[in-house]
Amino acid sequence: MADAATQVLGHIHGLHHDFSKTQAHSDWLLRFQQSPEAWVVVYGLLTSQSDEVVLYFASHTIVSKLQAGQLPPDLTACRPQLLSCLARFRSGPAAVRRQLVIAMVDCQLWRPAAEDTQWLKDTLSQLSDNEAMMCLLELLAAIPEEAANRKVMVGAERRASFAASMLIHSNLVLEALCKAAQASEATAIPAVRACARWLHLQHADPSLRAQKKAAASGGRFTAPLMRQGLPENPLILRAAQVIAGIGTSQAASLELCRSCAELLSEAMALTNEVTGPSAQLLLQIIEGVVTGSRQVFSLREAQLSAWLESDCELTNTLAVLGRLLSELGGPFARFVVLQENNVPAVLNDLSTLAQHFVRLRHTDLARCGLDFWYQGLAVHLGAEAIEE
Repeated sequence: MADAATQVLGHIHGLHHDFSKTQAHSDWLLRFQQSPEAWVVVYGLLTSQSDEVVLYFASHTIVSKLQAGQLPPDLTACRPQLLSCLARFRSGPAAVRRQLVIAMVDCQLWRPAAEDTQWLKDTLSQLSDNEAMMCLLELLAAIPEEAANRKVMVGAERRASFAASMLIHSNLVLEALCKAAQASEATAIPAVRACARWLHLQHADPSLRAQKKAAASGGRFTAPLMRQGLPENPLILRAAQVIAGIGTSQAASLELCRSCAELLSEAMALTNEVTGPSAQLLLQIIEGVVTGSRQVFSLREAQLSAWLESDCELTNTLAVLGRLLSELGGPFARFVVLQENNVPAVLNDLSTLAQHFVRLRHTDLARCGLDFWYQGLAVHLGAEAIEE
C-alpha cells in the first residue's frame, strides 16, 4: 500500500504542477478513486499527510465512494475511523473537515434505519465540546442536505426513513444549535444556517406534505414544529432582532443578516396560516422588516432617490430586507382578510414599505416590492402556488 500511496501523491502533485499531463493525472486519479484498495490508501493519507491538496483529495474520495455505494470492506468501522480523522482536522482545513462531516452522514445512510437515533445522539455527544463546535455545526447542516442529496445512491425508502428519524429529534437539534450560537458571531452564522437547513427538512414530514397537497385547493398547513414553540425559539427571536437592527450603529455583519433572512424565510415556509403560533411568528418577522427598513430609508433618503449601484453596501442591505418583504405578500393578504376590522398597524406600515421598494431605482429591489403585491394578489384570487 505504501507504493500505492506514493503513486497517488505523485499524481496529485502532478495534477497541480505538471500542466502538460493534467488529463493523464486526472484520469489516473479517477480510476484510483473507484478501486477497492482506495479505502486503505486514503485513510493512510488522512493520518500521515499535511498538504491540504492531498487531504482534500483523500476526504473527497471517501465521500464520492460512499455516495456511489462503493462501501468499505467493514462499514461498521467506517464511522469511528471518520471520527478519528475528524478529530485531527477540528481546526481545519475547513474544506477537509467539511468532506469528512459529509462522509459521516453518507456512511449512516447505508446503515440500518434502526441505528439512526442512537447515531445522532452519540455523534452530538462526541462533538459537544467547544473544540469540536465547528464540526458539530457542519454536521447538523449536512444532515438535511445529504438526506435530500440524490447523489447518494440509497433507495427512496431508506432516504425517507433517515429523514423521518432525524425529524423526530428536531427539538434536540435546535437546542444544540441555540447553545452553539451563543458562543460568538463566528459560530452564530453557521448555527443559523444549520437551523435554516433543519427547518427545510421539515418538508419531508409526510403529514406536512399531505397538508400542503390539500392546501393546493384552498386548505391550510402548519408544520408540527410551529406548534411546538418555534416562534419562541431563541434563534428565531435573534434572527428577527438582527433584521430589526439593520441600519443602526449596532447592526450585525451582512453575512449574519443574510443568514438570518434565510432562517426566517424557511420558518415562514412552514405555514400558510395567520392565527396562533403562525401569526406570532409572522408578526415578529414583519415588525423586524419594517423596523430595519425604516432605519435604512431614514438614514439614506438622499441616496435612495438616485439610481443605486448594483453591488454596494446599501444595495446589499436592502436586498436582505427585500427578500423577506417579497415573501410577506401572501401573509399580508391573509391577515387583511382574516382581521378586516382589526388589522394590526404594522401591516399598514408593511404595505407602505412595499410601495417604497417599488419606487427604488434598482431593478432587483423594485421587483421585491412588486413580488409582495403579486403574492398578495395571488392569495386573494386563489392562484397561490404551494411548493411541495
